[in-house]
Amino acid sequence: MPKTQVAVEITEESVRAIEVSLGRTPTVVAAGEGPVPPGAAKDSEVLDRDAVAVALQRLWAEARISQRNVVLGVGNRRILVREHSTQLTNPAQIRQALPFEVQDRLPVPVDQAVLDFVPTAQDDRGVHGLLVAAVAEHMEELVGALDKARLRPLSIDLVAFGYARALATLVEPGRTGLLVGIGEHTTHIVIATDGVPRFVRVVPLDIVDAAPPDEPAPASEPLRRRRAATVESDARDALSPAVQTALIDLVGRLRSTVAFYRDRANAAPIDIAFVTGTHAAHPRLVEAIATAAGAPVTPVSVSDLVPAAPGLALPVGTAARLTGTAALLQGGVS
Repeated sequence: MPKTQVAVEITEESVRAIEVSLGRTPTVVAAGEGPVPPGAAKDSEVLDRDAVAVALQRLWAEARISQRNVVLGVGNRRILVREHSTQLTNPAQIRQALPFEVQDRLPVPVDQAVLDFVPTAQDDRGVHGLLVAAVAEHMEELVGALDKARLRPLSIDLVAFGYARALATLVEPGRTGLLVGIGEHTTHIVIATDGVPRFVRVVPLDIVDAAPPDEPAPASEPLRRRRAATVESDARDALSPAVQTALIDLVGRLRSTVAFYRDRANAAPIDIAFVTGTHAAHPRLVEAIATAAGAPVTPVSVSDLVPAAPGLALPVGTAARLTGTAALLQGGVS
C-alpha cells in the first residue's frame, strides 16, 4: 500500500506537484513547480507532449517526489461546469443516460466529450448536481504527457471540486464558504457547504505581470518559482497597471457571480470567504473581495490545508499557488 499520494497540475507557465503522506496526520513531504517552455501548454492543455513530459521529469527529480501514481487536476475555460438535474436516482442509470440528456448543451459532439456528473442534492423531483464536460482529445493529451514522463494518473479531478472539499477543512460544519483561487490565466470561484459544491464558476482571465520571469531556480531550491511576482512581494509592492486592471475585472466578475448565486432559490448565505493564488495576500485585493462577497476574507495557502513535514519550507508565493494542487488531495465530497 502506498505511503503517500501526489497531485499534479499543468498550467501555461509551469507544472506543479505536491506529495502528501497518508495516515492520521497527513503532511506535505515534497512539493514544487517548474517552468514549461513557452507555447508547450495552456492551463490543463498540452500542446507539446515532449516538452511537458521533460518539465514533469525535471520537477520530480528536483523536488524529490517519490510517488509516480498521481491525481491530475484540471480546470480551464474549455471545461464546462453546469448545473444539471435528472429524474433518475440510480447512479448507474444516471451515467448511462447522461450523454443523451446533455448532448444539446455541449460545445462539442457528445462522442468527442468526456462527461461526469457530481450529485449535490436529492429531493422528490430527482437528483441535482453539477455536469462536467471536457474535450476528450485534450484529456488524452494530458494523460499522454503524464505517461511519457512515466507518471500514472489514478484519476482526473476538477480543481474546483478540490477547492470545495478544502472548504470543508476551512469552514465549520454547516456553514457555507466561498473560495477564490486565482491563477495566472484561470480563476476558480467556488461556493460550498460541508465540502459539497453549491456553485462553481471558472473565469478565464490573464493576471500576469508584464515583467519577464526570473532565471530558473537552482536545484538546491526546487520550491522556488521562476517568476518574480509572489504573494509575499505583492503585500509590499504596488501592483502593475496590467495586474490592477485584471484584478478589478476579477472583482467585478466575483460581484456578479455572488449576486447570481444569491438570487437562486434556497441559496445558503455565504458565511466566510477565502482567497488563494496569485496576488492573493495583497491587502487591497482582500478588501475588495470582502466587499464583493459580503463576508470576511482570509488569504490561505497549502499550510492551511496540510502542514509541511519538518525541514520542508515552502516560499510564500509557491505555497499559495500550490493550494489548488493540495486541495485535490482533500477528502472526498460527502
